[in-house]
Amino acid sequence: MKLRKDESGSILAIVAICLPILMGFAGLAMDVGLLFRAKRNLQIVADSAAVAASLDYLYNNSASSAQSAAFASAATNGIVNATGGPHIAVNTPPASGPNAGVAGFIEVIITEPSPTVFLGMVSSHPGSVTIAARAVAGSPGPSADCVYVLDPTASGAMTLQGSFNVSANHCGVVVDSNSSDALQFTGSGGTLIAGSVSVVGGDGGAIGDSTPTPITASSPVSDPLENSYPSPANGVANSECSSVDTTTTTLTGTIIGPGQSNSVCYTQAMSLNNVTLGNGIYVFENGVTLSGNIVSTVTANYGGATLDIESGSFNVSTGTVLGTALVPFTAPTVGPTNGIVLMEPATNSSQITIQKGNASGSLTGIIYAPSAQLFLQDSGGGLGLTITSDIIVDQLFDKTATININSYSASYPNSPLRAVTLVE
Repeated sequence: MKLRKDESGSILAIVAICLPILMGFAGLAMDVGLLFRAKRNLQIVADSAAVAASLDYLYNNSASSAQSAAFASAATNGIVNATGGPHIAVNTPPASGPNAGVAGFIEVIITEPSPTVFLGMVSSHPGSVTIAARAVAGSPGPSADCVYVLDPTASGAMTLQGSFNVSANHCGVVVDSNSSDALQFTGSGGTLIAGSVSVVGGDGGAIGDSTPTPITASSPVSDPLENSYPSPANGVANSECSSVDTTTTTLTGTIIGPGQSNSVCYTQAMSLNNVTLGNGIYVFENGVTLSGNIVSTVTANYGGATLDIESGSFNVSTGTVLGTALVPFTAPTVGPTNGIVLMEPATNSSQITIQKGNASGSLTGIIYAPSAQLFLQDSGGGLGLTITSDIIVDQLFDKTATININSYSASYPNSPLRAVTLVE
């Protein structure tokens, strides 16, 4: 009877019976944790691939090129298409979700078998579970910044002097220089008003002239149009010109433009005086000086003219009226220089100068000169130049000039300067 009541060893028996169950739960928890970790990592790859594809599509407008960019991004993160392994699908536009069929958006779907430990041992499961990640990216809105000063090291890369007046109320100013005085205010008679002001290095002088106060030690921003295609950074080669003029040195009156996506090249140092330019790309291979009234015709679904300064400088002389309030000097809205009103390729570091007296007017389009200085000087003449523009230059100097900046990309949906974001 005593032996029947003896319960010693019963716990060991219970543990022996329950241990497989406990181990099963532990194995299941481990498998689920590994699957969640694998899916999270795969989502990072999909997000990166979608952003890379959208950036490529923004600049190249090619679905095949965007797909290649997505594959390259995924490969950088260790995911490549393989039989029985990962599979990457790139849909332009997306095939599902709230942005299905919407042009300009890219959908990336990645599936991959992920190995399991416990499930493959205790069930008929083959030892892996297919996980999937999906991401959609696009460029639904304009860049938040409209002034980019790209020089990485220059002291006073952006210099504002005297009674300057720079107004960029709805967009940001970015200064890439890491110099301790990358943004320099000289005197205390001017104002800088922007949506934001960020500087990689530091600022100096009368920083109270800036509203808001500059944010220093910011992260640098790369040239947002560097990889665009056809690339403004590369300029227009002579062989790409629809016509080449080797003799003209002065243009006056109404000039019939070369037309959409075409360019006329002038090899001489040029002077434009009281000129109305038709649609197209005007390429100056030895610089150009503007004087008098300079306007461009504006045609529906195309826009106006691009001034491409391949080499030499760009100068706006005393008293020049660059466009008018009613008829701005306007960039094309389609074609290889879509959105670009004034440009110097990266190979041209010659100064862009708008100065001397009462030059005024209205300019609409991106100013793109990634290796050049943009120099504005009024000397008390009341420049009053209104720019609906995004400015991308190496350095920016404003000495007593008044310049009102409205973001071009915020006003023109076809602008190449867009903000690529994940939307799904």
